[in-house]
Amino acid sequence: MSGDLPVMIHPAGAYLHGFHGGLKLRHYKQISTARALAQPPLPEYLQLSLQQHAGSPAIAVVKPGQHVTKGELLARAGDGLSAPVHAPTSGTIAEIQTLPLLRKPARSAPSIRLHPDGEERWHPDCERSIGNWRDFTPAQTMQRIAASGIVGLGGAVFPTASKLSSQWQTPAHTLIINGAECEPYISCDEMLMREHASEVMLGARIVAHALGITEIVIAIEDQLGALASALETARSQLNDEHILVVRVPAVYPEGGERQLIKMLTGLEVPSDGYPQTLGLACINVATAWAVKRALLDREPLIERVITVTGAIAEPRNWLCLLGTPIQHLLQCSGGLTDPGARLVIGGPVMGEQVTDPALGIDKGSNCLLALAAEQLREPQQSMPCINCGECVRVCPAMLMPQLLYHGIRKGDHALSNRLQLTDCIECGCCDLVCPSQIPLTDYFRAGKQLQAQQRQQQARADKSALRHAAREQRLQDEAAQAARKEAERQARASNPDQAQAVIGAALQRARLRKQAQKHNRNDTDGDTS
Repeated sequence: MSGDLPVMIHPAGAYLHGFHGGLKLRHYKQISTARALAQPPLPEYLQLSLQQHAGSPAIAVVKPGQHVTKGELLARAGDGLSAPVHAPTSGTIAEIQTLPLLRKPARSAPSIRLHPDGEERWHPDCERSIGNWRDFTPAQTMQRIAASGIVGLGGAVFPTASKLSSQWQTPAHTLIINGAECEPYISCDEMLMREHASEVMLGARIVAHALGITEIVIAIEDQLGALASALETARSQLNDEHILVVRVPAVYPEGGERQLIKMLTGLEVPSDGYPQTLGLACINVATAWAVKRALLDREPLIERVITVTGAIAEPRNWLCLLGTPIQHLLQCSGGLTDPGARLVIGGPVMGEQVTDPALGIDKGSNCLLALAAEQLREPQQSMPCINCGECVRVCPAMLMPQLLYHGIRKGDHALSNRLQLTDCIECGCCDLVCPSQIPLTDYFRAGKQLQAQQRQQQARADKSALRHAAREQRLQDEAAQAARKEAERQARASNPDQAQAVIGAALQRARLRKQAQKHNRNDTDGDTS
């Protein structure tokens, strides 16, 4: 371990620590937790984006008109960071077209439309036993997780196998299961833990086993006493003393990975580092459940729990197939109670407005929220920043939002880099407290996008420069070789006797090599040992 890295004095969760900033928000979670987890009927079609994860889009391996079975590979992982996509049910591929992304409508990607046949026939690979997961090597476990298309289901959708397999700078010692749903209205993880607590713990065990970790901490919000009891019951049934259930204060955004780690350990994840830098791994509750299903049930990631709540006739959590259209979920939930409600995918603070209800949910869709008209804040004219410092007070990433805002407006990208814009988790705390009504988070998103574009442009420029340098070197080498040949030609023309001597010497060397090879073959043929 590097000498400049902090060391935990107490086990994670033994003592709770605070983190900078944050806000106390009303949760509204009881709206969607009164009904049990259920599965909606099959929709008419499933719309499966091939960009359901961080990194590059998956690449389709099926064609329109092709019949597929449940769990069959539809798209392999793309180059670099990526994840495959599987068929959530059996049916026929109707078409493959480019559509906007559900959670990032400004972007688009190829999308597969699958028409279910209602037979729910599994692919043969999903029915074979894979053996005892305890016998798997870490590499085999990660390979299975990657092949199953598992990504972070808390919203970041970073491919899980890639996350757990890299950036380790100190021996792994603790696995944190993030069940602290901090944003209002969202209760999908709570319902999953309520009804599948043992499976979540089994998934955590599998990940911990692959990483050589014994200590597991499951973090939930402190107001969920009934859930804590359910988790403790499941832990007792598993008879695993290495699983610790910890209730953390409900201060938004306590579910952020860095904020949760700070509360559980007192340590700060380095700005340019990862939890692995501290010997920690942190995954979402639903991700752990998906790992269990992949390793024990041989099911790829084809469904997830999503909260449908807000101005909805029958709010609840659904365990539904990936690609299920938004409009189908609304219909199954009784429809809207307010025709003027705004649909948001995600929570009210960090969510994105739904632009097309015909699009299907993806791996990162944790909530479908209908905000009634009276809940919508009318757009107001932004006023000049008064440098009140409220945004600094509540920023959980300990940034200087007002300075970042001024830097982005001025196009001072060097300042944005110095102020660590990339550390912004886009939680929206600064927006909620800004008296000048400045949409700070929108500016920060735009600044990040611009930085990403600049990095891409710089990478292309560097690549072009390397190609140019390689071409120049090749031309120089060719010119030098041509000059040598011309010099040799002129030398032979000016001194034919010397040229003949050089040729004769070369022929003599060739004859000697041939005789030596023949001699070696004769020796080999005569060896009878």
